[in-house]
Amino acid sequence: MVLETRSSIKATIIINNYNYGRFLATAIESALNQTYADTEVVVVDDGSTDDSRQIIARYGNRIRPVLKTNGGQASAFNAGFAASTGNVICMLDSDDLFYPSKVERIAKTFGSHPEIHWVFHPVCRVYEDGRKKPTPQLQRTLYTDVREPALRGKLPGPPGPVTSGIVLSRPLLDRILPMPESIRITADNHLIFLAEALERGVYLDEVLALQSIHGSNNYTMRRDRTLTQARVHLLIARDMRRRFPQLSILSNHIFSKAFGDYVRALRRDPICEATIKDYVQNVKIRELPDLFLRAGYHSMRRCFAKPVE
Repeated sequence: MVLETRSSIKATIIINNYNYGRFLATAIESALNQTYADTEVVVVDDGSTDDSRQIIARYGNRIRPVLKTNGGQASAFNAGFAASTGNVICMLDSDDLFYPSKVERIAKTFGSHPEIHWVFHPVCRVYEDGRKKPTPQLQRTLYTDVREPALRGKLPGPPGPVTSGIVLSRPLLDRILPMPESIRITADNHLIFLAEALERGVYLDEVLALQSIHGSNNYTMRRDRTLTQARVHLLIARDMRRRFPQLSILSNHIFSKAFGDYVRALRRDPICEATIKDYVQNVKIRELPDLFLRAGYHSMRRCFAKPVE
C-alpha cells in the first residue's frame, strides 16, 4: 500500500459494541464529529440485549450498522472489517471515545510515511469518580521496524495500546483477519502482536482517545484477569504458529508466558487445556524443553510481580 498524500486516505472507524448502550451514543458521536472529512463509521453490534440497536437505528445512513448474533470481540472485528471500505482502519470500543482530531492526525502520519502499516497511540483512562490517568506516553513519536527481532521471538519497544489506540492499514488487516472467533475478548492483543511482527509502524506520543474504566469493563475490571489473559494468549499463539510459521519462535514465547499465567491462575479451564495440548502436539520435540522452562520461569516471576491497575 502506498498512501502518498492525505487526500488518498479514506478512514474507517469500526466501533464494536455489546450491551454498552449507555455509552454507545457518545462513541458514535465522537466518530461522526471527526475533523477529517473522508471518514466512514461502521458500528458492529454483537448481539446486544439492551437498547443498543435502537440507538444505532437513530443514526440512519450516517453510519453503517452490522447487526450480528453474539460471537465475541474477534468476531466483531472480523465482521466490521468485512463491511468497511477505508484503507486505514481505526478501532474504537463502544465505551470509549475519540478526540475530534484523531483521524486527521492519523491520516497525516500515514500520508507522511507511506511505508508504515500501523499506528499506535496512548489513551487517557477516565474512572467513574472522574479521575483521569493517561496510559504510558512516549517523550517523542517513534517510527519503528521490529520485524527482525520478532523472528527471534522478541517485540521490543513500548507496550501495545488498548483497542481504541489501534490503527491498521487495510493490506495489513487483509493478512491478519479473519482471526479465530474463539478469542471472545481482548482480541486487540492479536492485532498488536501481528502488526508489530509483520510490518513497520509508528508509536505516536499523543493521547487521541478516552478509555472509560467502569465496573462492567469486559476485560479491564475482570477478577479472573490472569486466567482470561492466559486463555487469550494461548489462542493467539496457536493461530500465529498455524498461519505465520515464520514467527514460530515468537509464538513459542507467547505460548510459554500464557502457559505460565495459566499455572499461576490455579484454576482449571477446558479451553486453555485443549489449546495447550493442541499446541504442544504441533511443535518439534526439540522445542519442548524451552517451552516448559520458559513457562515455569514466567509463572514464578509473575507471582512476585506488582499488580497492574
